[in-house]
Amino acid sequence: MEDKIWNRLKSLDSSDLKLVHYYMLDVELKYSDIENLYKNFIEKYYFDYRVKEKIFSDNETDKVSLKLSLFEPVFATFLQTLFEDSVRTFNDDMLLFYLKDKDEALILYKSFSELKDIPEIRLPHYCYYIRNIDTIKELNKQFRYNENLCMINCSKN
Repeated sequence: MEDKIWNRLKSLDSSDLKLVHYYMLDVELKYSDIENLYKNFIEKYYFDYRVKEKIFSDNETDKVSLKLSLFEPVFATFLQTLFEDSVRTFNDDMLLFYLKDKDEALILYKSFSELKDIPEIRLPHYCYYIRNIDTIKELNKQFRYNENLCMINCSKN
């Protein structure tokens, strides 16, 4: 299955590019934070997640969400918009996050087309880490000033 997804990702070209954005974040952010925020968003979107008595449940994802909302509100809003756009379309959608000077990048990938080849019932969302040295070097070269996060969004029919 993973090979099929990687082949689909490799088929992306510049015409599929929707966004390339660099940020200078003032708070520490890890790939696991982004991945957990995405998984949390997916759960709420698909499973009619009911808000309990407390808005803040004191889990790690809520702490990251609160930290971003307080100290990086523009980024937090932008991230939510990216997640919303990704789940609302039927197109294959890729969100790549790269933290400056790291050895890997996070890909959040959504593809309904891959579901037909999976025997179990599951959502069309996948999280991958890429460690291709050439890709990482190229991403690192693009940073300017004090930027420390690169986000790339591609969408394909």
